[in-house]
Amino acid sequence: MSDTVVVQSKPKRERSPSFPFIPLQQATKRLQEFEATFGRHPAPAKHTGGAWGMKGWTSQAQQTLAALKAFGLVEYSGSSKDLTAAITDDGRTYLRAQQDSVKAEVLKRVALKPKIIAKYFAEWGADRPPDAVCLDRLVLKDGFTEGAAKLFLSVYDSTIAYAGLSDSDKGDDAGASAEDDTPPSSRAKVGDYVLIEVDGAFVFKEPKRVEEIQELDGVEWVFVEGETAAVQMEQVTVQPAPLVVSPPPVVASGATPPTRTLPTLPSDWSEEILIDDGGEEIKIQYRGEPSLERYEFIRDYLAFKIGRLEKMKQTKG
Repeated sequence: MSDTVVVQSKPKRERSPSFPFIPLQQATKRLQEFEATFGRHPAPAKHTGGAWGMKGWTSQAQQTLAALKAFGLVEYSGSSKDLTAAITDDGRTYLRAQQDSVKAEVLKRVALKPKIIAKYFAEWGADRPPDAVCLDRLVLKDGFTEGAAKLFLSVYDSTIAYAGLSDSDKGDDAGASAEDDTPPSSRAKVGDYVLIEVDGAFVFKEPKRVEEIQELDGVEWVFVEGETAAVQMEQVTVQPAPLVVSPPPVVASGATPPTRTLPTLPSDWSEEILIDDGGEEIKIQYRGEPSLERYEFIRDYLAFKIGRLEKMKQTKG
């Protein structure tokens, strides 16, 4: 008997370069709310949405925390499963400083922490070119969608103005050591399986596949399999994709098992064969090269399935 477990990588959807989706002024307000909820203690990332009135580890909560990290106001520690966030030295200085001049210094410094804001500030400065010129640059050359480009310009303008940056600050190296502002958890893509959350409750019992994503006025809308209405990206939570398992053939007693010629794997696929305790083969096939992230995904999915089977066993027992 041979079980074939196929784990297929999802095709990558084109997406705009990563940038904080809220400007610096709003990020400092979110920082204050974060401190009011968690104090000086590191907070589990998946619970941080509660500080901002967001239920669960939604896309909106992820992006808010990512924006604070991008501006250097919080920092991460731990693995993706046990990720925590804590206020940085700059964040504490901003919250505790009594002098406006000290706060102003922090704002100038953190405004250029996001690499992408520092990049365009070095070119455009405080008095950037007209919208049409900037939008053509962002969309036609730098890979932004139109909606994301408009949102980025809004974030850029608000952040530069709130920090009080001027062209004389162009030589500042504040953004030189900026870290990636990618959210700690990936957003849904076409082909992902997701659950939809409304008012803190999941709508479906089982995950559904994302069939299409559309952007309207800077907001991403997600269409899932079998549903005609779209939901906002912040309402979906990515779930492990189901593994496709081929059941063993049913053969009558004394009959000769059927045989077939197995197709040759495409050149961009890899295969691994495991032998279980009973001497049976288990094949794992996946597209692309082996990676830590891929094996962590397989591990987490198997842990998820084992947990469900254990619960079913306890219920039957």
